[in-house]
Amino acid sequence: TLEVLRQRIGFRTVEVKDGLLQVNGVPITIKGVNRHEHDPFTGHVMSEERMVEDIRLIKAANMNAVRTSHYPSDPRWYDLADEYGLYLVGEANIKYHGMGYHPDTTLGNNPDWELAHVDRMRRMVERDKNHPSVIIWSMGNEAGNGVNFYAAYKWTKGRDDTRPVQYERALQDWDTDIYVPMYAGFQHLEEYAQSDPERPLIMCEYAHAMGNSVGNFVDYWEIIDRYPALQGGFIWDWVDQGLFKVTEAGDSIWGYGGDFGPPGTPSDGNFLINGLVQPDRKPNPHYYEVQRVYQWIDAELMDPDAGRVLLTNDYEFRSMEGLSLDWKVLEDGKSIQGGTVTLPSLAPQTSGPVQLPLSSIDREPGSEYHLQLSIRQDQPLGILAGGSEVAFHEFPLIPGAGLPEVNGSELPAVAVETRVGRIMVAGPDFGMEINGTTGEIEAYAFRGAELLKKGPEPNFWRAPTDNDFGGGWQDRLGMWKDAGPGILMETVGVTRLTSYAVEVRALGSLPIDEGAHYELLYTILGNGDVIVEGTLTAGDAELPRMPRFGMRMELPREFDNLQWFGRGPHESYWDRKTGTPVMTFDGLVSSQYHPYVRPQESGNKTDVRWMTFRRERDGLGLMVIAGGGRGEAMGESPHLSMSALHFLQEDLDDGPQKDQRHSGELKERDLVAVNVDFLQMGVGGITSWGPTALPKYSLPYEDYSYQFILRPITAADDRPWELARKRYRVPRAP
Repeated sequence: TLEVLRQRIGFRTVEVKDGLLQVNGVPITIKGVNRHEHDPFTGHVMSEERMVEDIRLIKAANMNAVRTSHYPSDPRWYDLADEYGLYLVGEANIKYHGMGYHPDTTLGNNPDWELAHVDRMRRMVERDKNHPSVIIWSMGNEAGNGVNFYAAYKWTKGRDDTRPVQYERALQDWDTDIYVPMYAGFQHLEEYAQSDPERPLIMCEYAHAMGNSVGNFVDYWEIIDRYPALQGGFIWDWVDQGLFKVTEAGDSIWGYGGDFGPPGTPSDGNFLINGLVQPDRKPNPHYYEVQRVYQWIDAELMDPDAGRVLLTNDYEFRSMEGLSLDWKVLEDGKSIQGGTVTLPSLAPQTSGPVQLPLSSIDREPGSEYHLQLSIRQDQPLGILAGGSEVAFHEFPLIPGAGLPEVNGSELPAVAVETRVGRIMVAGPDFGMEINGTTGEIEAYAFRGAELLKKGPEPNFWRAPTDNDFGGGWQDRLGMWKDAGPGILMETVGVTRLTSYAVEVRALGSLPIDEGAHYELLYTILGNGDVIVEGTLTAGDAELPRMPRFGMRMELPREFDNLQWFGRGPHESYWDRKTGTPVMTFDGLVSSQYHPYVRPQESGNKTDVRWMTFRRERDGLGLMVIAGGGRGEAMGESPHLSMSALHFLQEDLDDGPQKDQRHSGELKERDLVAVNVDFLQMGVGGITSWGPTALPKYSLPYEDYSYQFILRPITAADDRPWELARKRYRVPRAP
């Protein structure tokens, strides 16, 4: 015997039938991602260990398909996909985007190039035809259409009629078996699905994951799940294509376009930094959003009191055998009961009830309750370890009765003194100084400790994300950048409300609309509480939407021990929070910045009920509580969006144009920069070169008002969830 070649094979059918992509006669859903071969240390040379790591992370995020963009992958990749179970779209190395798509310019319509096109398809098909993981052939990417693609399609179907062939630039021409658009908008998806199409729609690229992105992902899937003809898509893309580099200053960074070669070397900047994971495979926050939205087991809470849940197995070929469900009930983000139940072996595409052994909940007035379900593998399965979570669901339960405000007559008396340009307010344990011209809190001390370096200041801006830059929002919304600091306070006055409460009111005009007014109101109580209220009354000017409506302040760096009740543990945004449960979390401020390869807006937390900042040595600190003291019961006030970083907003803001910057070069400041917002607009997630946040996740220019409480705390205040329920009834000045 001179030579033996061994190759594992498999048996299955793939076809487009009845307008749907079917495997073994079953319509499937593609929950996919595009993957370039990339390693931060070896470039496009991939080790088997890195391939296995990719598959483990891809499977853990509930993905089932990979498009080998934009060329055939290393042969070992196909063996691993066969072994561990991934659908592959094998894509030919045909791409010449820069030549345009017009029939007169594209090589795809020039007969001189027919052999080159057909040969690249032929070589791929002949090499990879025995891999069952390959379910679709792709004729390339962004190369126009024409006679050469017609020839390549005919050759491929003549050689292998067991697989569909797709090509994005064919659009709905005859040389593609599947309609595979890029970055389709919601309206287009619905219109196509409602047209009774003969071909399924599977987006070959969507949800452009550049920087802080992948907003409105759940909105995509609400539409996809509604129509059988919409069979999913492939996220762009898997990994940030950065290379490890040490700068002349000794900083370790992920280098991108512009970091290599002599000055003036052409590049596309950081446009290849658009992955769900970073170059070293550390997940970006949007990885977890995809993991949650892509999960295959749905849950519906049928009877909250009885603990009856309806589960639906959306897997196409896998039963729920070997899965168990960990459940727990949380009170104000803390677990108060829980357990594990074995799940019924639901067949694919079926539903069934599950009974949870919930005990009766003795609801505390003012408390919130949630039910959380975590579905896990009992044993190792494929590449995933035993105990791996395959689905997670969270349901709000009936809250406790509304907790009325406490009569403030029990509070200590508060003293107030006005001097030239200063308003001094003090109680037994605190003192505060407010600028009588600007209305800014310039000092706030509690038991001898300064709690603030800089008081709350109106803020309507955020450091632009990559998506913001792509849409030109750094210019189109640029008037909001200095609108907060530029507010000119016309009057600042103080009013005594009661023996235990004084009110400081500052009223000014918005510099970008002379008809608009902003009111900053502090109600200061004898215990040191400060109820902060910001109100914008819009004028008649036609202004664009605001990046955020909120305030920012600075704390001394020593208050760097963080705890909060809201979404976490990683960052979340208005249009990207499905992957963040509502719980009580803690950590250091230094851990809250996510180091996107290029610095930008980072670290936001949504649906925050309260957040505490403590210093390590004695537990003293400051608490921020959503809402105020205006007749509301606990739980009635809107939640906050908040962030806490060792970087100022300006540190993350490149200005009108992107600079060649890297998170690895940032130096933490000797402070804690805190944003306390009513809301921040979403990050967007359709493309990175157009509009960012959808209208439903935007802040149009109109009237806004919100409030929050600043409350000094000590180490004895070790149950902040109880402390947050206590708020005092405060009269408003006439």
